[in-house]
Amino acid sequence: MSDKESNDEVEVISERLQAATTIDSAYNNAQQQQQQGKSSRRNSSNNGANGQSVDGKKSCSATTTTTTTIDDYVLVRNIPELNLPEKIILVIDTVREQKFTPFKFGTGATFSPLYMIKRAVENFICAKATIQPGVHEYALMSLDSQGAFWLCDYTSNIKTVVNHLEGIAEDVLEEEQRTYDLGQLFETIHARTATPAMNRPMFVSRVILIYGRSNSIPKFRTGHKYLENLTENPCSFLDVLFVHEPASDDNMCEAVYAEIAALDTTNYSYIFEVGRNPAKLHDNMAKLLAHPLQRPLQKDASYTFISNAQEVHTNV
Repeated sequence: MSDKESNDEVEVISERLQAATTIDSAYNNAQQQQQQGKSSRRNSSNNGANGQSVDGKKSCSATTTTTTTIDDYVLVRNIPELNLPEKIILVIDTVREQKFTPFKFGTGATFSPLYMIKRAVENFICAKATIQPGVHEYALMSLDSQGAFWLCDYTSNIKTVVNHLEGIAEDVLEEEQRTYDLGQLFETIHARTATPAMNRPMFVSRVILIYGRSNSIPKFRTGHKYLENLTENPCSFLDVLFVHEPASDDNMCEAVYAEIAALDTTNYSYIFEVGRNPAKLHDNMAKLLAHPLQRPLQKDASYTFISNAQEVHTNV
């Protein structure tokens, strides 16, 4: 693409952004009501999300660039569905719990959860880059029992990202950790991530968290404000893939998932869960390929070819 074509495309994007629908008076009234209950809803989202399903994620208060109807408070983005370049941070949990179940294939071969996650991430990056070569940029982070670490800066060079990905090693726990502080993760993201401009964004920022612990509940001891800063920007998104043990009374999969679901404070996140099923792991990772400005809400997404087929959104 020539410089002239690039400039023309930027001008078109700017014109469409300026022509976006403004917030009407009905929204202003609804927003005032939402702002009054903002604190109470956040507390409810953090503390009362147990048992909440993927399709039952609650809508929270809108930002200044979204509109809502008074009748049912359905959130509608007021941003053009443009294919802006993405800056994607892939966060990979490296912890291997003491009692873990490997992924097992029909051939009898078994692989550790981290190995399978790395393969799914590699396929995601290569597929995304094949769809639009050189457009999107990727950064890499890891989580272990001690904290969050930045591994690779934003780059569109796929080989660089994959090389850093291959260097990630397991962190084997000596003692089980019943909770994990997400504050460190989002503080690191806040310090290193690129923030899109809210009035005339030239790119979209997205965090894809792949969490793999079934006996350690992710919570915020500190740093919740960094999550709020991320999600309040209408061009920043948070997606989560929870890769867990087969759910049983011996683990805390349901409690972990409830806390993960509570991270979606805008209703624009995609949150998936998968047990030790290799095919579904790759399927769910593939569902994250769609551009966050151009995909429907998760509850409205359909992955079937039959128009009248009813799809159940469960990923266990």
